[in-house]
Amino acid sequence: MIHALLVGAVIVGLGVIALIFINLAATPRLSRVIVGGRTPRVSIVVPARNEERGIAGAVSSHLAQEYPDFEVVVVNDCSADRTGEILESYARADPRIRVIAGSDPPAGWLGKPHALSLGARAATGDILLFADADVRYDRRALAEAVTLLESESCDFLGLLPRFEAEGFWENVLMPYVPGGYYFGPGFLANRDRPRWMALGGGAGILVRRSAYDAVGGHETLKNSVVDDVRLAFLVKRAGFRTRAARAEDRVSVRMYRGLGEIVEGFTKNIAYLFTGPVGLALLALTAVITVLAALPPVALVAGILGAPVARGDLGLAALATAIAVCARAILAVSLGDPLWPALTHPIMTAAWAAIIGRSLYFRLVRRRLTWRGRQFDARAARF
Repeated sequence: MIHALLVGAVIVGLGVIALIFINLAATPRLSRVIVGGRTPRVSIVVPARNEERGIAGAVSSHLAQEYPDFEVVVVNDCSADRTGEILESYARADPRIRVIAGSDPPAGWLGKPHALSLGARAATGDILLFADADVRYDRRALAEAVTLLESESCDFLGLLPRFEAEGFWENVLMPYVPGGYYFGPGFLANRDRPRWMALGGGAGILVRRSAYDAVGGHETLKNSVVDDVRLAFLVKRAGFRTRAARAEDRVSVRMYRGLGEIVEGFTKNIAYLFTGPVGLALLALTAVITVLAALPPVALVAGILGAPVARGDLGLAALATAIAVCARAILAVSLGDPLWPALTHPIMTAAWAAIIGRSLYFRLVRRRLTWRGRQFDARAARF
């Protein structure tokens, strides 16, 4: 049994390396877009709840965009810190930014979809750019993204940012997020079929107003925990064209700071990815890949410490471990990320298994969803 699993780990590892190159080749890079063509009005919609730590950097980067026709609509979602004060100072200085006063979500709504709904209602653009309050944009990003959207004749564009990380745990754990795209069939996000594969994220979603309204806007997403991903799926399922773009040298975000924030942040939402038949298949695949990723280093260490591991299996364990580290290193070099976290791949695997288990526990057993000081019944929330 162990021998077969180790052989499987080698095969999967080689397949992952192939997928990295396929996904990198199939995903257009924002910084390589030659700007030109139509410049429809864009509304940048930002939900902000207790974001004093990063809201100034985010808003400043939006206002610096080299694009002729845009507005910034920020929803101050009942912040209890200095977020509102910071936003008002920007609004007084620049007429392109409007601050919308948020409110507690009505029954049946989660906080972020409600804030985004308020922002979208106030927006006047033909294209909406939804971006989280901790995301920073290069001044060229908006013009390049709109050009790509127009040149591809698509209705939705999801941006793959640089995930900034500081300290040990952020560097060890955050590469899991882009790995979910590059280590899997991410290239399908840039094809019209199948309809179940699309990319969306809080770092940046450009969607035509016509497509957004056609799928029901955030009213359809009112109890969605991962509203950005689900919006991508809804738009694609409705027959609109969706695409994904590399933006690691144009868009950056430091999602969480330290181990505690990472655990709490992903505990909130990752269990909701495993919803429905496709979600259950994803959960089973995640479990298998976790075993295949964890077994080789465990077998290797066990053999070194004197456990009765066959010599052939030790060789397979060493090979599978080396392939996994190599895959991580290839992706790190391609995205301009540091190399040393590749060596911590077994730690990342174990830690993410624990985070996923914790998220499933809070959703299915505790039935509690907590975020930004608000609590919701997990039974009423969905993917």
